[in-house]
Amino acid sequence: MSEYPIDKVITSNKEKEVSFRALVHEIPSTSYSTHGSYYYPARFIPQVVRYALNEYTSQNDWVVDPFAGSGTVGIESLLMNRNALLFDINPMTRVLVEAKTVLNPDWILLYDKSQKLLHSNEMFIPNWTHIKYWYPENIFEILSKMWYYYYQDPDPLILLALLKTSKKFSYADDQVPKLFKSKRKIAYIEELQAKNLPLIIHRFFLDSLKQVYERALSFSRLYKGGTVETVITNGEPDYDSFAKMDRQFRLLLTSPPYGQAHEYIRSVKLELAWLNYTDVQITNLGKLEIPYNKPPNFEVNSETYDNYRTKVPEKTRKLYETYFKSVLYHLSGSSQLISKSGHACIFIGNATFSGLEIPFSKIFIEHLSSLGFEHVVTLKDKIRSRKLFTGRNNLSPNGMSHEYLVILKRHI
Repeated sequence: MSEYPIDKVITSNKEKEVSFRALVHEIPSTSYSTHGSYYYPARFIPQVVRYALNEYTSQNDWVVDPFAGSGTVGIESLLMNRNALLFDINPMTRVLVEAKTVLNPDWILLYDKSQKLLHSNEMFIPNWTHIKYWYPENIFEILSKMWYYYYQDPDPLILLALLKTSKKFSYADDQVPKLFKSKRKIAYIEELQAKNLPLIIHRFFLDSLKQVYERALSFSRLYKGGTVETVITNGEPDYDSFAKMDRQFRLLLTSPPYGQAHEYIRSVKLELAWLNYTDVQITNLGKLEIPYNKPPNFEVNSETYDNYRTKVPEKTRKLYETYFKSVLYHLSGSSQLISKSGHACIFIGNATFSGLEIPFSKIFIEHLSSLGFEHVVTLKDKIRSRKLFTGRNNLSPNGMSHEYLVILKRHI
């Protein structure tokens, strides 16, 4: 750590306050390369991932992320010649990772495909019964024809641009991290009715395709090697089978959901519908998400967890238990992949339950210590900007002032 600038050193509890943008000067922004190719709520900060990979892995090592989300760990791994094993319940994770890791895209081929897509006459009708609620009939017809051709000749970059287009010209508000029909978007769609809709939609699609293509070019230039394996689970991955494989896992690197941030499936329902997921499939995916999931029969080995459980108001106690049992179940399962002297780096904020701030990092440290890990240090990163939606019923309206990278080393 001595070669990196540190803003402030906190001597108690092995904490250091840092700025990850200062620690990793080679990353220009949180959305560089393909990280910003598509909106995903609460994306992992690539500077944090790069720092952990630099510090605790070498070329060709394997990294595991049990909460892969938009695939930040996978992207950064390939930019540093590491290998990544990614787990998530959200099928969008696989879609995003595949599109974000395209190498050497061919614009002529993409453009040729796009022209066929824009002149399709047959329609693809999703199996989600709510789909037409989100579109006026004329826009739905244009989009469904585009989707029909896509399914004749699928391509990950075409898919990303088409998903962007389908969201843009829906009633779904793209400024709120859940599927929400807003007055603002209704007015926007109504205003478009007096214009040349096919031309506007097709231009937006081509502009989006050009953007994802250029990001793919950027990724290709920065790519150093390695592979990414993405596993979409039903909430209970078979970690044991991966532990038996001949892979050198040196790092568990993840950013779990923060407390009551349960909007990942909700935010992509429209995308899942166009990906031909049915009502039942989408509903079942939502049931896997905290706090709607049934927590595993799992023991949390933390005195701090037990103490705060008695302090949490009864109305949120079930959510509290569900959260920690679910998250620590996956951290425990994936931690068994880590070889001796390997590390675990967990990025988390201290969210609140009914106004009571919970020391998440301390609970994680205590539980993982019972599994053969030793706490090394906790890096404390000040949040300088946070987009809050104050009109929502938010039990933590002021958000969080800091996030923490908890670092542990396996000694057993």
